[in-house]
Amino acid sequence: MSLEMKVPSMVCNGCVDTVTKAIKGLDSDATVEIDLVTKTVKVDGKPSEDSIKQAITSVGHTVES
Repeated sequence: MSLEMKVPSMVCNGCVDTVTKAIKGLDSDATVEIDLVTKTVKVDGKPSEDSIKQAITSVGHTVES
């Protein structure tokens, strides 16, 4: 499943690492691409959109639809 979402609370590479690790915690084989300039997260993996959003918010970030 391929998803794209906006995570406006990301401001640095540390945020990128945190969000990536949260998603990889759900699916270690997932492909995660993050563009810090546009604050976009693209995920290609098995977890559902809700699971991914929950993982991102659990590490302190906000997700926009």
